[in-house]
Parts: sequence; C-alpha cells; structure tokens
Amino acid sequence: MKSLLKEMKINELEETMKLVKRVFDEFEAPYYTKEEIENFYKFANYDNIKKQLNKNMKIFIMKDDNKIVGMIAVKDYSHIALLFVDKKYHRKKIATKLLEEAKFYCRKNNKNIKEITVNSSICGIKFYHAKGFKDTDALQKIDGIIFTPMKLDIYNFKKYEEKDFNYLYQTKKECFKWYVEKIYGPWNDEFQVKFFKESINKNIDNINIITYKNEVIGMFTNYINKNNESEIGLFYIDKKYQGKGIGKEILKEQLKIDETDKRNTILQVFKENPARFLYKKVGFEIYDETKTHYKMIRKLK
Repeated sequence: MKSLLKEMKINELEETMKLVKRVFDEFEAPYYTKEEIENFYKFANYDNIKKQLNKNMKIFIMKDDNKIVGMIAVKDYSHIALLFVDKKYHRKKIATKLLEEAKFYCRKNNKNIKEITVNSSICGIKFYHAKGFKDTDALQKIDGIIFTPMKLDIYNFKKYEEKDFNYLYQTKKECFKWYVEKIYGPWNDEFQVKFFKESINKNIDNINIITYKNEVIGMFTNYINKNNESEIGLFYIDKKYQGKGIGKEILKEQLKIDETDKRNTILQVFKENPARFLYKKVGFEIYDETKTHYKMIRKLK
C-alpha cells in the first residue's frame, strides 16, 4: 500500500463524498430510518460540504495509489464532523492516522484548544472509546441523526511562567533523580535548583510547558542548533500522566514539523532511561554515546 495522507483539494471533493456515501450506506444506514438517511445525505453532500469548506471546515484524505480510501472532516479547529474509511482498508490504522492529523491541525491552528469533540455514530463508538474519547451525554437524536456526544482531552503548550517553577522542578526531580544519583551521586537540591533556573533563563524562548486538562504536566524544549538540526532538549512529563501516549504524540508531531522543514532531529537520553525505546520506535537511531548518554538522531527519509 502506497499511502499518502494530505489535505483534500477541492477537485477531490466529489470522490471524497462518494466514499462517504458508500461507507455510510454499508455500515451506518442499517441503523437509520429512511427519513434519517435522507437527513444525513442533506448534510454529507457535495454542495453543503463545499459551503462548509469556505467557512470553517477542513478535510484530510488518505490515498492509496491515487485512490481516496479514507477521510476526516474537522470544523472550528476542534470538532470532528466526518470520519470514513473504505471497507477494504479497515484495520490498517488509517482512521488512527487521520485522527492524528486532525489533532495536529487543531493544535496548530487553535492555541487555546484543550479538547476535541465528536458526535459519534453507533458504528464509531468503539473506535473513539479506544482512542480515549469519553461520552459527554447519552445517545441523542437531532435532526434525524443518531449520535453519542464525546470529547477527547488533548495536550497543549503554553509559555513558561515563574509560578510554574516549583512544580516543574519537583517533577523534573521525580523523573531524573534516580539516574542522576546513580551516575553523579546524591541529588543536591541547592545545586539542582540553581542549575534548573539557569537552564530556563538560557532557553526561555525554546521552552514549551505541556498542559493537559488545564494543568501543567511537564516540559518540552526544542530549538534549531548551529548545524540546522532540530534538537530536543529537556523533555519530561509528570509520572501521573505517563502511559497516556502524550509523550509519544508530542514527539511524533515534532517530527512531522521537522520533516516539513526538512531537518534531522537529534536528542540525547540517559543510557538506562527506557524512553530510548520510544525514541527508537518513532525512528531514532544511536549515532554516538558518552559514558552516561546515548546520542540519537532521526534522519529525514
């Protein structure tokens, strides 16, 4: 499968809407009355969607050998309006990739976003639940369309503020104390606080504070070094929020940006830090090492 995920062009709208109708008729229509089906057609038709595109909607498509096999429509930088994948391409992670693209698009264009919403059809409930969406109300029926309203809390970035320091320091300590003490000896708070403050002041323009559900949960530092490489510096997340895929998502979205900018991405990680396995999973490889760290690079493909 030679897949291509891209923003839909207007000359691809007709084929995209044919896909929507084909998949809807096969999987969704059996749960609807004739009137309800007609109501869906009124929304998901060429002319109406074209009007939406001129206002507040964006569509991304997945193509295989120049054939459109999946689509997702996003409204208002925060709401998934349509998500359909050709039957032959189910269980190939196409819906997941389309959803990831939608989240990236929403975050990029809505700096204050905290959640993404969707009105899930009966057939989509299992998928959205698996991706972390939570029901916000019971099954509903509006304008002849049956759906379950859901939302997905997503991470975002904000600028560093002095009030964040104590939390960020303590979280860093919880994440790295074990490695520091194993290599350098007992953790010295006086030294570490001073070092952390100096690091923040030096990198203030490159620091992204990670937020989730209106709470600060970690730090992500990234900058362009003298070799024109995208370098990831201090990157950690509160242990309470680890295991939710947030770190992986941040990493993958940074790599997407770096690919667009045609830059390699580099970082270094403590040799005993299991995060190195995540880095390998998303394409990093070791290119050098010190006594304490692996230096890793993710090269442009």
